Amino acid sequence: MIDLIEIAGFLDPALCDELRAELQRAGGGPATLLGRSPATSVQPQIRKATRVTVSAETQERVTQLLRARKGALEEHFGLVLGDCEEPQFLRYETGDFFVAHQDGNTALIFDRSRFRRISVVIFLSAQSEAPSPGTYGGGSLTLHGAYSGPSLQVPVAPAPGTLVAFRAETTHEVMPVAHGERFTIVSWYPCPAAESDGR
Repeated sequence: MIDLIEIAGFLDPALCDELRAELQRAGGGPATLLGRSPATSVQPQIRKATRVTVSAETQERVTQLLRARKGALEEHFGLVLGDCEEPQFLRYETGDFFVAHQDGNTALIFDRSRFRRISVVIFLSAQSEAPSPGTYGGGSLTLHGAYSGPSLQVPVAPAPGTLVAFRAETTHEVMPVAHGERFTIVSWYPCPAAESDGR
């Protein structure tokens, strides 16, 4: 079983359109890997996507929306959470992907992401098998069940505006995008101890 929650309508359609337009216009750079040195933080064989630089107003607007949902996530997961991390705005183009990984809360992680308890992904664009304007193909967020049991893979590709949250130790990946552009926003809620540990 995979513990996740989907919150439809987290962003309304007008805001989704506005954010998607900003992400199409804005520049950025390769999405990086946390806990790596600057020389090795970009590894396109592991994570191939663009982290888009948005306006300070957009960053703050989304951060406030995430803060407003913290209580609902605490209730669902039965956890006390700290403040969310600064959201990342991502653009996946044709061929982009992120291999299977975990975001935090495991014994295998030693950098500051070890404090992460909940991962969130906000979807801004729609998935479609056939190419059409404003959509993408492939690119499913795929969550994996525990390796101790039967192989379980749950693809997630909800409607634009939906927030998907799951435990940070859940193995997950973004499958390669087959066509179009996939726009998402990601963030993480750590345990409260992270806020007193220099985060």
